[in-house]
Amino acid sequence: MTDEVNEPSIGERLRELRSAHGLSIRALSERAKVSTSVISEVERGKTEPSISTLKHLATALGTSITYFFTSPAQSNGHVIRADDRKTIIASQPSTGDGRSSIEAKGIRFELASPDASEVLEALYGRYEKDASTGEEMYTHDGEEWAMVLTGRFKITLGDEVYFLDPGDSIWFKSNIPHRITNVADGVSEYIWMNTPKSF
Repeated sequence: MTDEVNEPSIGERLRELRSAHGLSIRALSERAKVSTSVISEVERGKTEPSISTLKHLATALGTSITYFFTSPAQSNGHVIRADDRKTIIASQPSTGDGRSSIEAKGIRFELASPDASEVLEALYGRYEKDASTGEEMYTHDGEEWAMVLTGRFKITLGDEVYFLDPGDSIWFKSNIPHRITNVADGVSEYIWMNTPKSF
């Protein structure tokens, strides 16, 4: 017995990568110059593709032939698809005990970094109009970096106030009392990074 029975087949890897790119079989066929029937048969495990065919498919999908033979366990990267992000906090009342908890009414946080990350934590944040991290500023250990994706944020750091628009970023020490507020007319979004992990 070998471990190969548990490995995804070439067809399964092809189907997964094609789906990740949002391509239909016909769209991939046109891009790779490989017939739809061949792609379909490969994905269903009905035929083994030639090296030439694999090369065309790999190029069209922005990868190399080795992708179809390398075990996912050997991958150096961890991809978090937008639909797979974990919601880590939707509403969390302040505990009042000095910990880094926040009032998050009108805020949605999703984890954009993998569990495998030991010290770095990336969050996708979505704030409804006028939503904020609470009336009280809070602190914790570490450093933070953020970039605004949409809308406008007011970042209060101690006695200083910053307004960030799409594309603007900010870095600061987490032990500085801080508060984040959406001051746009609608929804505002950001990518926020903490080190060490806070949630």
